[in-house]
Amino acid sequence: MHFLDTKKKGVTLKEQAPKSSGTLVDVGLSKNVLIDKLLEPGVRVTVAMGMNRNLDADFPRQVVSSSKPREEEGMYWGYKVRYASSISSVFKDSPYKGGYDHMIGTSEHGQSIKSSELKLPSFRHLLIAFGGLAGLEESIEEDNNLKGKNVQEVFDSYLNTCPNQGSRTIRTEEAIFISLQYFQEPIKRVLQRYECQN
Repeated sequence: MHFLDTKKKGVTLKEQAPKSSGTLVDVGLSKNVLIDKLLEPGVRVTVAMGMNRNLDADFPRQVVSSSKPREEEGMYWGYKVRYASSISSVFKDSPYKGGYDHMIGTSEHGQSIKSSELKLPSFRHLLIAFGGLAGLEESIEEDNNLKGKNVQEVFDSYLNTCPNQGSRTIRTEEAIFISLQYFQEPIKRVLQRYECQN
């Protein structure tokens, strides 16, 4: 991120700011910045950097909602992660009223479609699920609420986003980045259709 960005992600620090009741935050710049709230160390925050770019000043910056960069500036601001005790609780405990409109499961056993040919339906809340080492299949088999169901019954689409992977397994953290790239254009096409309709 560039220094002139209006918002930055950061992590609150244990270190105290001299002569201040705020909290220091590491936002990846040459110096930590001061925020206007007292928070515990290790909390991820979005900081509005404001117009004062002097990092030497003890000018407290404001903590804002992590959705603000997306809502106000149309910026991608990362993905959200939440704990779920089972695969069915991922769907059942959705933070969105009405749940997810479209759910995609990813696996080496999924359907191989070129990203350029993938057509997604319109959606407001898309879920992309990644399995662990044994895949989504095992997560579904282990889930008492999904007994007897196969992966194609649980997800609207079941896709192989990493065809010809050349190794037995791909680590989840690798699959996330590969898949986000794979879905970039199909999601962009859905958003363009949505914009044309409104």
